[in-house]
Amino acid sequence: MDESKLKDQNILLVKEKGSDELKAVAGIGKNGKLETVEAKAENASRFLMFDRNNRNELAGIMSDFNRKAGNPKDFQLFQVHYGKFEKLKEGLEEVLSLPHNPEGKELLKKYEVNSKDFAAKQAAEDPKVLLTQGEDGKLKAIAGEGKDGKLKTVDPTKENAGDFLKIDTRGNALENFFKKFSEQLKNPFHTGIYAVSANAVDKIAAFFDKIIKIDPADKVLDPYRVTPEGKMQEQAQGRYQPLDLNKLDWKEADKLGLSGQSLQDALKAMSYGHKSPGLIEVRMEIDGKELQAKARLSFEQQADGTIKIQTHPFQEKPDFEKPFMGVLFTPDEQKQLTTTGHGGRAFELEMTPGGEKVPALVSLDKITNRIEAVPLSEIQIPKMLKGVELSEKQQEGLKNGQGVLVENMDKKQRPGEEPGGKITRIVQYNAVNKNFDFLFTPEQRQQRQQERAAKAEQHNNQPLKPRKVDNVWIRPVQGGVELSREQFKELLNNKPVFVEGLIDQTKLAKQEQGAQQTEATDKKGQKYNAWVWPDQDAGRIRHTSLPPDQWKEAQAKKQAQPAEGFKTQVAVNNEGKTNEATKQSTDPLKKGQAQPTEKQAAKKEEKQQQEQRQSPAKPKKRTGHKL
Repeated sequence: MDESKLKDQNILLVKEKGSDELKAVAGIGKNGKLETVEAKAENASRFLMFDRNNRNELAGIMSDFNRKAGNPKDFQLFQVHYGKFEKLKEGLEEVLSLPHNPEGKELLKKYEVNSKDFAAKQAAEDPKVLLTQGEDGKLKAIAGEGKDGKLKTVDPTKENAGDFLKIDTRGNALENFFKKFSEQLKNPFHTGIYAVSANAVDKIAAFFDKIIKIDPADKVLDPYRVTPEGKMQEQAQGRYQPLDLNKLDWKEADKLGLSGQSLQDALKAMSYGHKSPGLIEVRMEIDGKELQAKARLSFEQQADGTIKIQTHPFQEKPDFEKPFMGVLFTPDEQKQLTTTGHGGRAFELEMTPGGEKVPALVSLDKITNRIEAVPLSEIQIPKMLKGVELSEKQQEGLKNGQGVLVENMDKKQRPGEEPGGKITRIVQYNAVNKNFDFLFTPEQRQQRQQERAAKAEQHNNQPLKPRKVDNVWIRPVQGGVELSREQFKELLNNKPVFVEGLIDQTKLAKQEQGAQQTEATDKKGQKYNAWVWPDQDAGRIRHTSLPPDQWKEAQAKKQAQPAEGFKTQVAVNNEGKTNEATKQSTDPLKKGQAQPTEKQAAKKEEKQQQEQRQSPAKPKKRTGHKL
């Protein structure tokens, strides 16, 4: 490294458990072991260095450290300036040898790096961008104060990132900002101020827009809310609290090619620890090649408090040909997984390759077609479930992966429903969602099917209404014939239908005006059959004797042929043909001309007279007898 740049570099010194000597960190091996060298000048080229002015660089190292380096409790880390590392090493070693020295503790505190909470602390300290609702109802990023003294906002896009106002939410800057613009922030259309990571303004804004439109009070927004006093809202405590996406490594999202649009439908579920409800297009690198793939996504909170994105790739079908964690499923077990989604019992699995076998439950993710497992030791079966005290037999059944009937559970109240509703369901643990499934009993399933059939029949009895598809209005009555639901649905999908017994509506109008016909007919006196289809190019419904493709082909050929008024012109000029009017004319016919002009006719007569003068007179035919 250039000597001029070394003055801005820091290195990490580490004290391993059971050792009194500080060593310099050289890196983290693939096996997860911390690589160190003696902290001497001759080893400087091997030191792991980072820019002392770039805290994000150290945050990345700490995140990698927690992910790979075994048990962080076995290490004690210190960051020191490269230019003074030898003196600082000696000073720190001396202090470490005197653990009860108060002054020494302060010195250690100054240089020590707590790998567990460093990245989360760094994320909390990073400046935030403030989002507020604009007059169009969508969130805008605050860009500061305009020339007129009013609050200036811009669209929360990457292109405008340089204009965003970034505020340290831990100090007085946020409070002072709110005091200055308090009146402007009380506009009627305003639903709150949200402080979000500057690295993901576009993605988070798209997500918030959707949530605010449904429910501005949704608690998934709580980690980002700023109070009217200019302070971050205190987070509620409890089991089911949303994750703070400001702690997410958004660089990972960029590497996966994720946009705000692709994430906005999934982030709420993912914020509560669930997988994305559906598959999302991601960019992945496999064997050094960049590929587009589909996957479910989830968030995983790390030991240091940061959040990582986990991908669960899609595959065409479950892979039952290979052993799953050391177990090859039998045909009956495969059928059980594919039909119910659950193994139905505990399996002895190797949770790590070649590791000890432990009892675990397995389930099939029917969206990705992948099998997932959870050890029994990680599954907590509650004694109370939705207001019902579970018996020991029910708890044991759930623990072993069985479906258990639980009656009279509290029902979640929906809008318009009376409180105090009860439900009875088959409850089964789902290893994919790490939660319980609440399944209908066979009788309930049959009842629901009957109810759906009744609703469908009721829907079928309602009259069809005209609908506009692209440029064409589709009406349920065509040529006096009421279309069936299937025919109408086909037209709505821009597909042709063949309809019999159509009536010419122009003749029907004449009939209504007093014509003495008994029924409306076509020109030959009959009703007609036709292909009915939406012509989006013309913006109308067509009735044709041929299917659309054949009709369009015939129309194209017809347009390529000369019009009626040009046929004689083409025949005479191009094909050398004549008729009685043109057979003696040598001049080409002009556009739309079917016979010679007066000038051409006079020229033709003069030519005929000239030919008669030049030709010899024919001898008279003899009538006498030969000798």
